[in-house]
Amino acid sequence: FTPLACFSGMLAYRRLKAGRVVLLVLAAADAKLPFDRDTDHLHEDCWAPDYCNAANFEYKICKLRLRGRPGVSQEYTCPEGQFCEEVDCPNKCWLPPKCWCETEGKLAGRMLCTSGECFTHPSSQWGLCVPVPADWDGQDDDLMPVPFHFYTPDELLYNARLHINEDSPMKGQLPQKEEL
Repeated sequence: FTPLACFSGMLAYRRLKAGRVVLLVLAAADAKLPFDRDTDHLHEDCWAPDYCNAANFEYKICKLRLRGRPGVSQEYTCPEGQFCEEVDCPNKCWLPPKCWCETEGKLAGRMLCTSGECFTHPSSQWGLCVPVPADWDGQDDDLMPVPFHFYTPDELLYNARLHINEDSPMKGQLPQKEEL
């Protein structure tokens, strides 16, 4: 043993230990929602199984370039009284084609979306139908409030996933933590 060999061994051990801590921190940061045994297996690339209120839940994607065009297909346009608004995205984000609030079973009160179709609707071309505010004159360049947002702990490492806004009437109650 030389002092240099002991020192480099200790340094390698500390780096390994620091790497494990970083991985644990990243794993915790990726989990914006509290742990739930029933949804822990869901790891979709563009949405999270957020808590939702089924009575108020609405989700319809629309094609941004069809906004305000009369006589186009109704499949990807918004109904009367709604506007196709983009969802703010930090980088490249994807909207699931369909989402709903589950009303029965172990996943009741959770937002679920179509599985396996995450990379078909980029948020740069697709938006969500939102109600037009009563005082809106149609001329503002400001974005209308959208009840969803994208979240990622690190946009360089992870896809941003769709979540329900905390202040949205669509947001469901988080389960209460058990007291120790």
